[in-house]
Amino acid sequence: MTDLTIKFCSQIVLTSRRLIPILDPPNQGIRARQKGFFTSQGPIQPGFHGHHRKEEKMKNRLFRLFTLLFAAAVLFLPLCGQAAQTRIQAKNVILLIGDGMGPSQFGAAWIYSNRVLSRDLRMSELMKKGRTAYLVNDTADAIVTESAAAAGQIATGQRMTARALSMAADGKTPIKTIMEMVKEKKLATGLVTTSGITDATPAAFAAHVAHRSNEESVADQELKFGVDVLMGGRKQFFLPESAGGKRKDGRNLLEEAQKMGYTVAGTAEELKAAPTGKLLGLFNMGNMSFEIDRAATQEPSLAEMARKTLQILSKNKGGFFAMIEGGRIDHAAHRNDAPATIRDTLAFDEAVGVAMDFVNKNPATLLIVTADHETGGMALIGHSKESKEYIGINLKAIEKATASFEVMVGKWGKKPTPEMIKEDVKQSLGIDLTDDEARTVADDAIKKLDPYNYGYNYLHSLGFVLRPYLRVGWGSQTHTASPLFLFGSGPGSEKIGGLLHNTEVFTIMKAALRLK
Repeated sequence: MTDLTIKFCSQIVLTSRRLIPILDPPNQGIRARQKGFFTSQGPIQPGFHGHHRKEEKMKNRLFRLFTLLFAAAVLFLPLCGQAAQTRIQAKNVILLIGDGMGPSQFGAAWIYSNRVLSRDLRMSELMKKGRTAYLVNDTADAIVTESAAAAGQIATGQRMTARALSMAADGKTPIKTIMEMVKEKKLATGLVTTSGITDATPAAFAAHVAHRSNEESVADQELKFGVDVLMGGRKQFFLPESAGGKRKDGRNLLEEAQKMGYTVAGTAEELKAAPTGKLLGLFNMGNMSFEIDRAATQEPSLAEMARKTLQILSKNKGGFFAMIEGGRIDHAAHRNDAPATIRDTLAFDEAVGVAMDFVNKNPATLLIVTADHETGGMALIGHSKESKEYIGINLKAIEKATASFEVMVGKWGKKPTPEMIKEDVKQSLGIDLTDDEARTVADDAIKKLDPYNYGYNYLHSLGFVLRPYLRVGWGSQTHTASPLFLFGSGPGSEKIGGLLHNTEVFTIMKAALRLK
């Protein structure tokens, strides 16, 4: 359809160019002849009028045809422009995925950024350009997806079943991913996350396993794939049990990676010092720290990892594909931890800003920002204990938080007392719980009411009693079927709009890179 449109537009221009000299030939002076006095060659000659009438009749017909062509050109001009745009090939693709980032997570970060930090989100800047869509993500076997199926659908363009990584429904047949396609074209590739590099989202682009829990195989496949940049957590799946890892085959993949030409980095300083060659950055034995806790670690930020990734991959003259994930937005929302959710969404936004700055200097880059699913059913609710009118999220209380729920609960042990909980909530969040509220948390009442949708000990009860203090509520600990945002810029982004399914993200990227 696009090629036909372009041919039509080109034909209009070509025909119009041919008609203009006929309608008004150089040095003919049509208006002078119409007055009956002179031609451009001198006085009117005998027999001129008969020939002149025939000529004028023909030109009148041509003029009408020209008028129709001009009208068609005006009507089809926007379509011609759009068609021409879609023919521009993207050299690079940067895909940023906010894991668990639904509209409420985005909205909470937007409010906090504007009202507390006095700056707009970089994501807002990108969305305001107008290439924004609502995205749905149901899978082959579920309405509510999990990350493996969601990421696999984005990576392959086909509906997936739960827990499988880029595999057909039989659990045996691999489905080619967008990253495998670009690898065949000699483009550079990168995978980055604040979760584990063997976790579902990055794994779906470079590995094929029947169940996402097989992270030993994922680590092996990512290195065999030859991904140019790999960064995140879960170093444990690259090390044998004898070295404190979880590999049962005795292999040390860090040593193997170095032999394959990778620089291995384990801290933010080592990342800065790393050359612009192949890079394996593993910054935590488990997941990387929540942004709210990161200052006490030696881990880099997602923005720092994104900047290094683009610096390395852009050395490939043929272009690159990079997937950069804010993986711990999801984990904070699973724990119903509003302050940590917002901080990790803001950290993700900084990485989006790094990508946007790159695109400004490298316009042949398709930039896409989206999420795999929403987590927790996050809601910004209206009332505090005292308010008579709607007031919404308590930004001052969010700002005072100094530790994630994960760190807090780690100090409580298996049977925390109400007194211990009250003291830690005061220290970490600056909130004075009542005795009854502290007992609700110690008894873990919310999890007992609905153990199917609340899985973490104490955290959901804590999130519940904090509702009137933070004025953030949670519908669940699980993922939800909430529609998501999809937005972007660059070649191919004109196809982003309206309501799309997440399998269409693959189609957009594939078309922009002109992959077969």
